[in-house]
Amino acid sequence: MARAHNRPILVRRINLWWYAAAIVPILALGWLAASGIVPAMFVPIVLFVLIFWLASFIFAVVGKLRGPRPDPRQ
Repeated sequence: MARAHNRPILVRRINLWWYAAAIVPILALGWLAASGIVPAMFVPIVLFVLIFWLASFIFAVVGKLRGPRPDPRQ
């Protein structure tokens, strides 16, 4: 159990602007696939990426709202 408390912090700061930048090409590819400009086989790929984008966005917002974790070495 002591090992779980000594995990390194992988992401020090959450920047939500990257999520806005990432959703634009996802939605653009979805629109292109839906309108028939690119093959329809991209629709499942877009849905797959969109689900993971949404899950990641939810985790980022929750992490942002919770704030930084206190340093256990105080």
